[in-house]
Amino acid sequence: MNTLAELDAYYFATPQLVAEDLASLKEQGFERVINNRPEGEADDQPVGDELRAAAEALGLEYIANPIDLPKLSQVQIDQQGNAIAEQKKTVAFCRTGTRSTVLWVLLENAKGGNIDTLSAYAAAKGFDLTRCEPAMAPWLK
Repeated sequence: MNTLAELDAYYFATPQLVAEDLASLKEQGFERVINNRPEGEADDQPVGDELRAAAEALGLEYIANPIDLPKLSQVQIDQQGNAIAEQKKTVAFCRTGTRSTVLWVLLENAKGGNIDTLSAYAAAKGFDLTRCEPAMAPWLK
């Protein structure tokens, strides 16, 4: 399994998960999985419905909120916020974990977090958001 980046006590970002990772996540106390990767983005990525079935079979909540950064919308940001409104230990993933981190940063910024501080924090966790700044700019407070 990939490294999990703890962004806060309830939200972790990671690169692409596979069904075999889910049992370990359950053992680590995770309750929710959020898939931020669009279907069919790469030939070798797992099918979302298969991940959903595997997650739900383990009793994990599974939410699909696919993100294409150039097309990022307030609706998608709100969907992520609604998904994590109830504090449950959550792992969010995409190809590299960056989009899942972008969503967390935008949600924290909307709550008053300083974007420079949040971006530096994300970088320290392994996610350089520099290339994401144009997509993030319309949603920054």
